Amino acid sequence: MRLFRGWWMVAASAVGLSTNPGQFAFGALGVFMLPLTREFGWSRTDVSLALTAFTVALAMALPVVGLLVDRYGGRRVLFPSVLIFGVLLLAIPLTVSRAWHLWLLFLLIGSLAAGANALPYLRILGAWFDRRRGLAFGLAMAGGGLGYTYVPPLLQWLIGQWGWRSGYIALGTMVLLIAAPIAGLILRDTPEEAGLHPDGEGQGTEIREQGSGAGVREPGAGRSVFLLLLGVFAILSLCLYGLLAHLVPMLVDRGIRPTDAAWAAALLGIAILVSRAGIGYLIDRWFAPHIAAACFILSALGLAWFAAGADDRISVGIATCLVGVSIGAEIDLLAFLTSRYFGLRRFGTFYGIMFAGFLLGAAPGPVVYGAVFDARGSYDPALIGAAGLLVVAALVMLILPQYRSDHGAGQ
Repeated sequence: MRLFRGWWMVAASAVGLSTNPGQFAFGALGVFMLPLTREFGWSRTDVSLALTAFTVALAMALPVVGLLVDRYGGRRVLFPSVLIFGVLLLAIPLTVSRAWHLWLLFLLIGSLAAGANALPYLRILGAWFDRRRGLAFGLAMAGGGLGYTYVPPLLQWLIGQWGWRSGYIALGTMVLLIAAPIAGLILRDTPEEAGLHPDGEGQGTEIREQGSGAGVREPGAGRSVFLLLLGVFAILSLCLYGLLAHLVPMLVDRGIRPTDAAWAAALLGIAILVSRAGIGYLIDRWFAPHIAAACFILSALGLAWFAAGADDRISVGIATCLVGVSIGAEIDLLAFLTSRYFGLRRFGTFYGIMFAGFLLGAAPGPVVYGAVFDARGSYDPALIGAAGLLVVAALVMLILPQYRSDHGAGQ
């Protein structure tokens, strides 16, 4: 029996997603933070403002990207965006000498390279899978976890050997040599382009897959569900992505060597990778909001553990893995819930708006954590507040209504 070609789309998407702006721009800046502050005399808040510029620009651009993906397909949006992203990464070591230079380049990455993010990949995979859509999304998004795994130690080694500029040269080169060929040569927007049908099944799957069976079971509840999901994922990104940018400097402050702190960040990537694949499997079988609530509670425990003073390898490792559960769950859960509650025909539009809300939550996160540290000399107040917000988000997920689906959980 031949392997369904859709799984090759998943594998290619996973590799491409490991190089996307979430990992190579947002996530990587935490490793660059201390070298940048040492060389230029900037504060951590100054560096974190680059991430705010990135996330605000991306939030504004993604609804437009969603409309373009729905109209022209994922590949036509993805390929030029990847090329722009690689060039802008290469421009950072060549042009940055003031803080506003960094802010401007991250703003350009967020706007002009917005199509290099997960949205086009997920729209493509949504067309290739219906019954196993959760697993397909989860395995592909595990590529993001792969990026979080190899990027910190790779960058820490490069920075130690040749300085921070070498790190950005390596990242830009990888985008152009890995992600661009995947987007341009391997991915296909629909299985019909290859004479196939979703899930490798027979004629008729396409109609169901395109969203006729998706929707909110309770009449008139669609707007409430949309707003609740928007709020929950904004809270999630504020709490977790703020920590992500400050994880390495926080651990160094606690006496952990920079190389060990980078490996802790890599452990976070492993947790994200495992979580995304595992949660993708689970949400095909059980009601996805309940799985999400459990993930949020586990991450709240991880944040509380850090606030309690985790400063040795075992406690840091456990707390990091607990936090990584929800960072691993967030984007594929958001994509899956969008496809199940609102269908696939306008997936790009709805997901673009949802992910924009997610990013608007993430935008102040690094600055909030940095400002709390600058004011209090500790990240603990931010960690405690974030843990409480995640508990609230978990409770909201428990009140979401059922969704309709031909094959998925929640029937």
